[in-house]
Amino acid sequence: MEKRWIKAATILPPTIKICGAKLLPFCLRHRIALEALNSPVIEPEAEITPTQFMLALRVLSSHDLTTIRRPWTLREQFYLAWFNHSKEKFVSELRKLIIYFEAQNLWPRIWAKDNQTSGVQIPWQLTVVSSLVRCGVQLEDAFCMPEAQAVWMYFANCKAEGAKVELMTEEEWEAIRKDMEERASASEQPNKLNRN
Repeated sequence: MEKRWIKAATILPPTIKICGAKLLPFCLRHRIALEALNSPVIEPEAEITPTQFMLALRVLSSHDLTTIRRPWTLREQFYLAWFNHSKEKFVSELRKLIIYFEAQNLWPRIWAKDNQTSGVQIPWQLTVVSSLVRCGVQLEDAFCMPEAQAVWMYFANCKAEGAKVELMTEEEWEAIRKDMEERASASEQPNKLNRN
């Protein structure tokens, strides 16, 4: 757990540029905007079109959500035409976006609880932002700080207030991952035998 906290606490703004757009650290404002647009970039295994890709780059390179509505620039039109002509180039740029997301995937891992809560459910993004604001973080900073940092601060605040949040250590995570891999390989063995 300590190593993961150090990683999360030392998040540096990514310097990655995709199609001429310099991407900012992924934040809650980006997530909310992408969810509002039903963007497939935040869905694992989802297919994405060049237009959806370019729109996601707009979101990820700014904190000003009004930029989403402006007409395509000449640069963006060029890349859209290129991507529609060359699938290889599109896949190459899409890989950069995957690297961008993977570099910031530093959320804490927590042990899940079985108990269900009743009543109105507040979106988790709003819960994180409101917790940070209650602890003195400015609203704009809560929305625009790197998402992993916001989530770590949220869990730290929860623990400080006495919530029973059990964070997983790196050793526990590695043991679970190894166990899952062993189970997956064991479940493949009977299938291989049945085919023969």
